[in-house]
Order: sequence, then structure tokens, then C-alpha cells
Amino acid sequence: MKTFPLNAWYAAAYDVEVKGALLARTVCNQKIVMFRRKDASVAALEDACWHRLLPLSRGKLHDDQVICGYHGLVFNGEGRCTHMPSQETLNPAACVRAFPAVEKHRFVWVWPGDPALADPAKVPDLHWSDVPAWAGDGKLITVKCDYRLVLDNLMDLTHETYVHGSSIGQLAVAEAPFVATHGTRTATVYRSYVSAAVVPVKSSASRAVPAGTSRKFANFSPETVSTSVATKFAVTGICSVRASPKKLAAPTLPAAPPA
Repeated sequence: MKTFPLNAWYAAAYDVEVKGALLARTVCNQKIVMFRRKDASVAALEDACWHRLLPLSRGKLHDDQVICGYHGLVFNGEGRCTHMPSQETLNPAACVRAFPAVEKHRFVWVWPGDPALADPAKVPDLHWSDVPAWAGDGKLITVKCDYRLVLDNLMDLTHETYVHGSSIGQLAVAEAPFVATHGTRTATVYRSYVSAAVVPVKSSASRAVPAGTSRKFANFSPETVSTSVATKFAVTGICSVRASPKKLAAPTLPAAPPA
């Protein structure tokens, strides 16, 4: 797949991944280098020097500016070249593309399309990621396939029963009726079922959490697929989150669609 919806926010990294160092990522086939400034804001630049196209991520970060590892050209967080070794004047054309970047819901989001259309209010709503009791960081997983196959996998909750049968999958998932709705940019699949037992990915006990009612959502927009689960336990479940066990504080998920 060579074309992507560009005018959208893409989760390029977890917020904890972007530090005072150069981090390279590819978004919609565009090479991007990100770093965190001293004021904690995030900069995202095209990962190619204006001069010889060496990836800027192979250079160094100094005083909120990127120094190219080939000839030492220096670029600020807006992509403008601020220094050229051995030259008294700067070429006014010396710049690299800067991408709009925002931090929200514990992700760093990058807009690879028209910067004039980059409205932070359009960042996908993943507010439950901010709930401290659900704290936890994932990692970048590279899948060598057309990205639409990943969307298909995440939207298809039925496969949990068979692919993830030893953890989150159970017959109730595949047998539960579902409601599918869509708008101009999103599609949502909702299903509700009474489970035999809900097994968390990490449990402080070697037993399944007692039965409850689970709601699962898979929401697709051009840039994001999110799956969410809300479980009403028969008794309080304890989940290991990072180093210390905490009682599960259920986040507010989207309301169920009308029947």
C-alpha cells in the first residue's frame, strides 16, 4: 500500500519514548525524527538533512537543535537551518519539513498531511489511557504487511475466541451478537456478553477474575484502531499494574450504540 490518509493524527510514539534524544519513526512511509525540547514540548522533523539527505536521526541533539552527522548543518525544532560550518551566511532555502506534533492520552501524535489542517481537537479520543490505575506502556511492533490487514484483525473481535483462547478468548466472544455502526470517518463494532471468566493479561493471582459483563469496542478511523473492554466484576479484581497491585478503576468508555 503506497497511499495513506495523510490529513489525520497518527500515534507515532508513547510519550515516555520521546526524550531529549533523537527518535526515528516512519509514519505513512514518511521518515520522521522526533525529540523532546528542554521545555518538554515535542518536535518532529523530516528525517533527512537538506544537504545530502543523511537521516538526521544519525546525528546529535544539542540545545534543542539537531546537528547533522555528515557536514554538521544545524536545524532547530521548526526545521530551519541555523548554522552551516565553514560559511558566514546561511542559504535561506536550507530547511527540512517540520510536522505538527501534540501530546495527548499518553501518546505523541504526528500529522503527516497539510499542516494548516492539523487541528489538535481532532486527536482520537482515548481518554481512558490517562486513568492512573490503567498505567502501562506498550512498545512498537513492526508488522510486515499491508496496514489494512492490521485494521481488519483489530476490528474482528471474533478471532479472540480461537487465536487468544488461552488468555482473553472464550466462546462467549464469538457467539455474542454485535452492533456495527459507521460515520463518514469512523466505524464502531460493539458487543456485550456475560463471560465465563475474565482473565487479565497480568494478574496478581493465579486465578481468573470472576464472571462479569464485558463490553468490547473496536473503532476505526483513518489513523487509529482502538479496542476497549469494560468488565463488571462479581467481586473486586486485583490487577498488577507496573510494580504495584492496584484495584481496577474502570475508565469511561463510549456508550453502547442503540439497538
